Amino acid sequence: MVVGSGPAGLRLVQELYALHPLARVTLFGGEPWEPYDRVALSLFLAGEVAAGDIFCPPRVPDAAPFCAHYNLPIVAIDRPARRVRDAAGAWHAYDRLVLSVGSRPHVPGIPGVDLPGVYTFRDMNDAQRLMARTARSHRTLVLGGGLLGLEAARALQRAGTDVTVVDHGPRLLGRQLDAAASERVSTHLRRLGIGVVLGDGAAQVLGAERCEGLRLRSGRELPADTLVLATGIRPNTALALDAGLAVRDGIVVNDALQTSDPDIYAIGECAEHGGRVYGIVAPALEQAAVVAHRLCDQPAAYHGSTLATRLKVVGCAVFSVGRAAEDDLQPGDRKVVYRDDAAGVYRSLVISGGRLVGAVGFGPWDDWQRVQEAASRRARCWPWQQRRFARCGTVWPGTHEQCTTAWPAAAT
Repeated sequence: MVVGSGPAGLRLVQELYALHPLARVTLFGGEPWEPYDRVALSLFLAGEVAAGDIFCPPRVPDAAPFCAHYNLPIVAIDRPARRVRDAAGAWHAYDRLVLSVGSRPHVPGIPGVDLPGVYTFRDMNDAQRLMARTARSHRTLVLGGGLLGLEAARALQRAGTDVTVVDHGPRLLGRQLDAAASERVSTHLRRLGIGVVLGDGAAQVLGAERCEGLRLRSGRELPADTLVLATGIRPNTALALDAGLAVRDGIVVNDALQTSDPDIYAIGECAEHGGRVYGIVAPALEQAAVVAHRLCDQPAAYHGSTLATRLKVVGCAVFSVGRAAEDDLQPGDRKVVYRDDAAGVYRSLVISGGRLVGAVGFGPWDDWQRVQEAASRRARCWPWQQRRFARCGTVWPGTHEQCTTAWPAAAT
């Protein structure tokens, strides 16, 4: 039984049927929709894709004993009886249970945050509410300069509203980028007409009957008729906590992704492995594959994920993998940097003990997939490769990103 029809739950169902076409699987989803591509919500909000293009119902064999229940949350787990109760009061038995219940938006506890005109952006319901709002919105603030905040800002500007991103930290994408790459993202957004306010947190949502702006901790006031909260996530742990499972920030799991009850697993944004909760899709998909193998009695273990980010920030490519941001660097880490300001390119590698442990890029990078794979397995990066990267922006010879220092003197 799989509880949660988000990306992790959907991938688990498909991985299970790839391994065992006749597996008996029941899927419960709390949202009133078939599974959909959450990564594409910003494209939907921007009007670049239709709603029908992002729905992705489970692909299962025709003869598979599969049953899906949508708009039917699971509200209780009876572990001794190995059953769950749905919101309608019915009980359902399970052999093994997988919790893929995701996360909810973090809503900062500031005055006025419950006023009309304040929105979150996390799921299809949020996206539809924001789409309806854009028809009447003229000035929008996005609180949070992480991945989700920048995606929301891009989408809302495409809808025709004036947008400003506000973050209490010193730079955008502070968990993914180093200072130099982040500064280039900020400059790029400002050139496109998206305002950026950094180093100043939210103190109060202004307005008596609806959102009229935001007062910052510095006392500065920013007028707005719409405020979008993109201030992080909180794992959904209530179901597990009520069932007596071990919970810290998320539902605690081991390398088999089992909870404190070995017949109950947890994956995705609700799970905490090795003291860490992953808030993006890629680790959830890796976890789903591990659990599918375990449920089919095949050996598999999860040892954590190397986070990698590749996105378009209003048309500009941004890359990050491994230890990349300044806060992630460890003693002994060394950075190797390549810049081509004329081409709008910045790249850096993080080397530790002669191995590639992280990388950041702004602008086109044809070698990125290879860099990401190398950083994920901590591949050796030899001194001559580091020197080549500093000159040419590429680690390996033979790529079509030719080093300009190798051009003939007559080249123009």
